[in-house]
Amino acid sequence: MKATLKALLATSLLLAPAAFATKVPIPIEGATLNVSVQVQTEAFVTESGSPNGNDAAYDIFVRRTRLLVNGDISQNFSYLFQIDNANFGKYGNFTGRAIVQDAWIGWAPTGITGGNVLYVDAGLLLIPISHHLLESTTNFVTGDVHTDEFRFGSGGVTLPIGGTLPIGGTGNPFPGNRTTGLQVRGWWLEKKVGFRGGVYQGYGPIDQTAGCTPTGFGCVTPKRYPQFSGFVNLNLIGSEEGGWLYGAYKWGKDPILSVGGSTVYQSQANRNVALNAAGNITDQRLHSVDVYLNFPQTEAAELVVEATGYYSFNGTGSANTGKGFFADVGYRFGWIAPYASYSYFEPEDCSGSLLTTPQTNACILNQDLGRSRNAKVGLNLFFNKNLNHLNLELQFNHGVSGFGPQAITTGNAGYAPALKADNGSGVAVPGPQNTSMRVPTQMSFMAHWNVLF
Repeated sequence: MKATLKALLATSLLLAPAAFATKVPIPIEGATLNVSVQVQTEAFVTESGSPNGNDAAYDIFVRRTRLLVNGDISQNFSYLFQIDNANFGKYGNFTGRAIVQDAWIGWAPTGITGGNVLYVDAGLLLIPISHHLLESTTNFVTGDVHTDEFRFGSGGVTLPIGGTLPIGGTGNPFPGNRTTGLQVRGWWLEKKVGFRGGVYQGYGPIDQTAGCTPTGFGCVTPKRYPQFSGFVNLNLIGSEEGGWLYGAYKWGKDPILSVGGSTVYQSQANRNVALNAAGNITDQRLHSVDVYLNFPQTEAAELVVEATGYYSFNGTGSANTGKGFFADVGYRFGWIAPYASYSYFEPEDCSGSLLTTPQTNACILNQDLGRSRNAKVGLNLFFNKNLNHLNLELQFNHGVSGFGPQAITTGNAGYAPALKADNGSGVAVPGPQNTSMRVPTQMSFMAHWNVLF
């Protein structure tokens, strides 16, 4: 594995030319049109990631391939349209194709610039889950987005007894944490307060195992309640407001300190199958609190600290109900930024619930299969700020993780790596024990190259 890491490191240091943006002139007075292309290539070495569970697995794929078109229409309207071809070639799977990931129009009745701006956005929108999930995919502290600390749609994993079932059913209605909706967004008090939130489509009866019928599994959102979500960001020192997305590194001179919080709620949107086969209909809730610090010494050096805490509720006894957090620390000097990260998720304790003995035993098993304890250390090499940079990252994956052998499943890779069963039999078998905390920590190495032009 050491030889492979050296080879990957050497390959990843082949640099691309500096990135740039393209502005397209159009014959409409007061209107602008910008076209951008984003390509993120990833190379992975995953310890014990092969089918036999003994050898490393090797993957080279394109994490994101995006075509972005955005601009303004006069001083009162903005628009954005984005196509993404995510995870193309991952695990050798080339069947996926691009989707429309973002498509919205924003109306700012008092103007799109200034210290106090109010937008009304409509279309295919990012759900405001947290500050971190509203950051640009070109500008994280770590190599990629954090999703192990909460349990929600495409951002989390549901682990009921007997298998894997996404929250609300077998469907995944939130590709890239997007859904259709209507929201307000903007900043007030001379960019000291940022906000966005509104009403969204969320889950519907289509997101189920056997369809929506009066009997059997019943209906998710039987009364067709929408999803509500909101996020508020308070800038205590400086400001990071004024755009569609946030970012970790600023290359500025002034410090920024912000705190924020969010809530996502949809009534009767989750069928909790953790305790019985039919699954009781329950509300879905997700809350977050966060802190972000950017402390520059000069334009050539800056400290970035970001931490987010989550509370996920997906039903009593579910492995997806619990508390989680992550903390990232990065320090950029010149074009080099070393960083470290730790993430955690712990399902809610079973003892305080009014459960029968069999339900308590099932709840305890779910807890063991739902925990996350993951760490990362890495080096970010900036060739042209966040437009062209390379992350070299070593990960330590324990429990549920979007990386490591526990992320390789029959559904996404066609196999699950065999791991030693913890019952003392010594028989290597694939299965849900891959995410048990009783399985030793596994390592993986990632080289993530982002180019936006």
